[in-house]
Amino acid sequence: MRIPIVSLVVSCLCVASSFAQTGSSAASNTQEINAQNANNVCRIYFSMPKPGEGQQYEAGRKKHMQFHHEQKDTWTWNTFAIDTGDNAGMYVTSSCGHSWKDFDEWDARMGKADIADGATNMSPHVQSGRNGFYVYRSDMSLAPANRPPAPITAVTIYVLHPGATPDFIAAIKKINDALGKQADWPKTSGWLQLVNGGEGPTFVLLSNRKNWADFAALPKTVADVLNDTYGKEAADGIQRTMRDCTAQLYTEAATYRADLSYAPGK
Repeated sequence: MRIPIVSLVVSCLCVASSFAQTGSSAASNTQEINAQNANNVCRIYFSMPKPGEGQQYEAGRKKHMQFHHEQKDTWTWNTFAIDTGDNAGMYVTSSCGHSWKDFDEWDARMGKADIADGATNMSPHVQSGRNGFYVYRSDMSLAPANRPPAPITAVTIYVLHPGATPDFIAAIKKINDALGKQADWPKTSGWLQLVNGGEGPTFVLLSNRKNWADFAALPKTVADVLNDTYGKEAADGIQRTMRDCTAQLYTEAATYRADLSYAPGK
């Protein structure tokens, strides 16, 4: 079980002012967002090997990816190993860039055989597992959807208070407006929103890192950028809104495992 971080990091913040939309403008905005993210659905599997059976799990995962190759699966499956936090030792395998109807087609073509192969090659070595559906929110992200996986990903998981989602989303967009104007700010971060398969409302911030040295602090923090952009009074309000929006916050780092992944034609 992940332990929540009590003091919220200042480097990821919500804006103090929430947005208000009514009538047709709200409906129009929702339709535009849905259209923008229509092909951004991800299926993500989380697997924790039994104690001492990490190598056996990896061997089984490799066999399972060979199964995808033999079946000529048209989907890409990327695997990451979580290195830090209470989930250290867990493996995460995802396939993104899909519409909802794609999952019906894939299940009809691959579903039963995939479950059977996974039960043979991986399940005997898995202590616990879960899976869920997420949407990559292009409208909230600085980085484009379906970019190649980074060597390391810094992961920040936000579990919100009920009802806080609209204010949180508006806040992130406001932050992105400020960061996007910084010429030297890395545009490598993106947001996932959990839509089915876990505690919510939940949003996940993914930030690319080339290596561990890339975790070093930037010359400016997000708080500095917000101060420069909106002024100290608004920046102070931003931090208060973060505390109001967020019920729990977790951080971890995940390393990309190309040897445990699959891409069509490879």
